Amino acid sequence: MKQPKAFIGRLKSHDKDNMKEKILKKLKKDFINDPRFDPELIKAKSTAGRSICMWCRAMDKYAEVNKIVVPKKKALGEAEAQLSVVKKELDIKEAALREIKGELARL
Repeated sequence: MKQPKAFIGRLKSHDKDNMKEKILKKLKKDFINDPRFDPELIKAKSTAGRSICMWCRAMDKYAEVNKIVVPKKKALGEAEAQLSVVKKELDIKEAALREIKGELARL
């Protein structure tokens, strides 16, 4: 924290999508669940501390939501892949139907 700009840069570039479960558990146990770790309480002592507290709480919340979203994104990708296959099959069958209708019209 001797270099505030570098510290802020590290916070901004933090890989929030790949946080280790061990770190998240420690964050929750040592800080998030502590009633003193409240941005408004910390604000009385330090504005910068309040901001860091808010950032930590945001990372915790993001991790919780991401645990729900990631499997849904995976399922969406699989469903879209299946849809693509079915659409190709539909296009083939529609082309065959057009040929049959054309043949019927000719007859």
